[in-house]
Amino acid sequence: MNKNRRTLGITVALALTGATLAACGDMGAAGSGDGARSVVVFMPPGSDNYLAEWQRGARAEAEKLGLDIKILENQFSQPEQDTQVQQELGSGRKPDAYVWWPVDNAAGLASLKKLHDSGVPTFQTNQNPDDRGLEYIVAYAGVDDFENGDVSGRLAVQARDQLKEGGAPLHSAGGNAIAITFPAGYGATQDRMDGFGKGIGGSGIQVIAEAPAGFDQTTGYKVGAQLIAANKAKGIDIVYAQNDALADGAIQALEEAGYQPGKDVAVIGGNCHGDFTNLQAGKQFGTGLQAARLEGQYTIDVVHAYLKTGQVKDGENRPGASPDQAPAVDSVSRFNFIPNPMVHSAEVQSTSLWGHKMTDLCTY
Repeated sequence: MNKNRRTLGITVALALTGATLAACGDMGAAGSGDGARSVVVFMPPGSDNYLAEWQRGARAEAEKLGLDIKILENQFSQPEQDTQVQQELGSGRKPDAYVWWPVDNAAGLASLKKLHDSGVPTFQTNQNPDDRGLEYIVAYAGVDDFENGDVSGRLAVQARDQLKEGGAPLHSAGGNAIAITFPAGYGATQDRMDGFGKGIGGSGIQVIAEAPAGFDQTTGYKVGAQLIAANKAKGIDIVYAQNDALADGAIQALEEAGYQPGKDVAVIGGNCHGDFTNLQAGKQFGTGLQAARLEGQYTIDVVHAYLKTGQVKDGENRPGASPDQAPAVDSVSRFNFIPNPMVHSAEVQSTSLWGHKMTDLCTY
């Protein structure tokens, strides 16, 4: 979702759902009676490193705040997630809040509506809401994938300029880029490509090809090798991978095809994802510090703040990228985004976010 669409969506959704938000606010403030507040999370599997880190952050923060948390995982299957929603709603047990991380925003819309219609305050995380789903959530908390793509785009411009300064010949006036993306239909995929387009805007960089992969090094290698073979004759100057695991696979494919990443081609990652060996070695130019553990932590903080106050402010909240400590979350905005600071290869050891070193946040 680009920022213009998001702004329009906020306006329309707030106009349609003021009464709904007020009703959910009363429920959130009232709680569910005696005992600990409870949160049920619907999300893809913790077998993925990033999602496992998100869960660790969410569970630790829930324990700290005295919240009971239940996480229902699916195997990146929207039909499976839909079934889990039906089963949970049919159990007759109502938590104090639902957290919704859809596999496919559009395909999961009916399930999101069911969660909303249950009367339980529902929050979306990680995937920016589909415009049609805004009326079914109290608030969003998590990453801003458009901003993530924008950071990657700006890194690509810097990397292109560094290639030129180092004497590497470009294959078009502004340089040719290929993109290895998350799966088709996954919400972050297009949001990040839209943001990347904004980041390279006016630079002359051309995205000559893109293809969906997955989230891991293996699919990054497979799809990267196919894209490289198909576009080598045109010339490749920049490879944009939507996370660093995909970037690792792309680097392997580039080297096997005779390239020297960091010297005659620049590789940009979308966010750190479990291993930054290539980043520190200079084979990858840069990334965004989108910390999965902090996203899980912050999402639970937002839910907890809502359960205490029952209030939601219009607009966005973007806490700063302080190296020292996490922000206090005393109020909830309609959109609540974690920071995604730009990190270059030489900055890994010196970068911290919210009291944690990057080397801790990105090693899992």
